[in-house]
Amino acid sequence: MAKTRMILFRVTQSQYERIQNNAQAKGHKSLASYLRYTALDKDFVFEKRFDEMYKVIVGTADGTQKTRVYNIVPKRN
Repeated sequence: MAKTRMILFRVTQSQYERIQNNAQAKGHKSLASYLRYTALDKDFVFEKRFDEMYKVIVGTADGTQKTRVYNIVPKRN
């Protein structure tokens, strides 16, 4: 997908250095990549892990049933 929008914000020198160090430590090749990951992809990572846990509880990716899940949350009246 084409990136057509730009976001600008100011940081102090020490904040910039901290962001730059964090980006390098996590293997990002650019600050933009790291900042996009920090702002957006964390939700995706959570969703992916949630989906993986769901597959373990309910069944596998190929659709075979591993265990039966019961609704243990009481219904609200």
